[in-house]
Amino acid sequence: MKQTLLFTLMFAFLIQINGLSIFTDSSGNSSSLLDMSDPDSKNTDVFRQLLNQETIIRMSLVKNVHALMKDMLDLKKSMETLETSQQKTDIEMATLKQEVDKLKRENQRLELENRQYEETFRIVAENFTKVDEHIQQVVEELEEKRERFEINTSVVLADLKVEVRYLSVTLLDLNKHTLEMDRKFPEMMKEKYEQLSLRLNTSVENLNNDIMTTNKTILQSVSDLEKSQTIIQNSISVNISNTLENMMVEVKQSKHDQLQLSSTVSSLEVFRMNLTNNMLEKSKKVGFSASVSSSSSSWNSGTLVFPTVISNEGNGYNPSNGIFTAPVGGMYVFFVNVQSYNAYTVYVDIVLNGSSKVRTMAYGSSNDNYEAGPNLVVLSIQKGEAVWVRCYSCKGYYYDGPITTFTGFLL
Repeated sequence: MKQTLLFTLMFAFLIQINGLSIFTDSSGNSSSLLDMSDPDSKNTDVFRQLLNQETIIRMSLVKNVHALMKDMLDLKKSMETLETSQQKTDIEMATLKQEVDKLKRENQRLELENRQYEETFRIVAENFTKVDEHIQQVVEELEEKRERFEINTSVVLADLKVEVRYLSVTLLDLNKHTLEMDRKFPEMMKEKYEQLSLRLNTSVENLNNDIMTTNKTILQSVSDLEKSQTIIQNSISVNISNTLENMMVEVKQSKHDQLQLSSTVSSLEVFRMNLTNNMLEKSKKVGFSASVSSSSSSWNSGTLVFPTVISNEGNGYNPSNGIFTAPVGGMYVFFVNVQSYNAYTVYVDIVLNGSSKVRTMAYGSSNDNYEAGPNLVVLSIQKGEAVWVRCYSCKGYYYDGPITTFTGFLL
C-alpha cells in the first residue's frame, strides 16, 4: 500500500512538471505571438518574460514539492499508526475469540449440567407423584372397605332387630296363651264341679272317686303346666340372654373394627403429612459460599475457617468455626479451592462427620508461584450431619480476594 501511494504521488509530480513546461521549448524560444518592431529587443523582452515565468513556476513547483513531501511524511506516519492500530485490533480480536470460545465451552457445560438437574428433578417429581397416587389408592381402598363394613354391620344389625322382634312376638304369644290358660282354668273347674254335682245324686262313691281322680289329674296338670311354663320361661330367658350377649359382642367387635379402621386412616394421614413435610423439606434451597479474609503463613493444622460469607441460603454454614450443618437431608455438592502461600505446599480434606472424603493439593515451587488446589465431592447427608475442610499436611494459604473458598449446595 505504501508503494502504491508513492507511485501515485510521483505520477502527479510528473504531470505537474509536464504541465508547466508548455510555457517553454527546448531552444528557449517563446511561443508568444507578440509583434515587436525590433527583433533583438523583442527577443530580450520575451526571454526576460520567460525567465520570470520560469522562475515563478520553479518557485511554485518547489513549494508544491515540499508540500507533497510533507504530505507523504504525514501519510507515512498515518500508515504506521494504522498498522499499529491494526495489530492491536488483531490482538484484541484474537483475545475476544479466545474468550468467546471459552464462554461457549462454559455455556455448553452449564447446559449439560442444567439438563442433568432437570432430569433428576423430573425423576424425583415422578416418584413423588407415584407415591401420592399409591397413597390415594390405599385411602380409596380403605374407604371402600369401611363402607362395605358399615353396610355389613347395618345388615347384621337389621337381622338382629328382626330376630329381636320375632322373639318379642313369640314372648307376647306365650304370655297371651298363659293368660288364656289362666282364664279358662276356673271355667274348666267350674264345669267339672257342676258335672260332679249333677252326678252326686247318682252315686256318692263314684263321685268321690271321680273327685279324687279329678283332683289328682288337676294337680298333675297344674304341676306339669307349672313345670312347662318354668321351662319355657327359662329357655326364653336363656335365649334372650344369649342373643343379647351375642349382640353386645358383635356391637363391641364392630366398634373395635371401626376404631381400628379410624386408627389405620389416622396412621395413613400421619404418614401422608410426614411425606408432605419431607417433600417440603427437600424442596428447600440450601447452599453457601465462603472465603478466607486474609493470608496466613503459619496455619498448619485443624479446621480451615472461611469467615467471609458470600452466600448462606438455609443458614447451614457457621462462619465462626467453618462447619456446615445440613438443615435437611439429601445429596449435596461441596467444592474447595486452596491457594498455596508462596513456595509452601498445602494438602486439605473435605470431611464428613470427621471422616475424610476427598483431598486436594496446592503445590509450592521454588519460583515463588502461588498454585491453586481445587476439588469437588458429592455426598449423601442426613439432617444434622456436619461437613468442613481440614488440614492434612499444610502450611499457610494465600488471600487475594475470594480465591481460597469453600462452597456447598443441595441438589
